[in-house]
Amino acid sequence: MGDGRTYEYVVALRVALRAVETKDFMTAGWYPMPYADLAHISGRIINEVKGINRVTYDISSKPPATIEWE
Repeated sequence: MGDGRTYEYVVALRVALRAVETKDFMTAGWYPMPYADLAHISGRIINEVKGINRVTYDISSKPPATIEWE
C-alpha cells in the first residue's frame, strides 16, 4: 500500500459482490460490470477493510460455478 509492500489476504468480489444475470437461478451468466465500477469497489475495499490488499473479480458462469460461494 502506498510505496510499501504488504502481505495480506485476498478478497474475491464474488464473496463481497456476486454480479450475475439470471431468470431462474438454475443458470446464470456473469454480469459485465463496468471497469469504473470495479475500480471504485476494489479501491474502497482495499482502503477501508483492514487486512485486504488485493481484490479479484470472478467471471464464472453457472453452471459450472454456483452463485453462492461454497
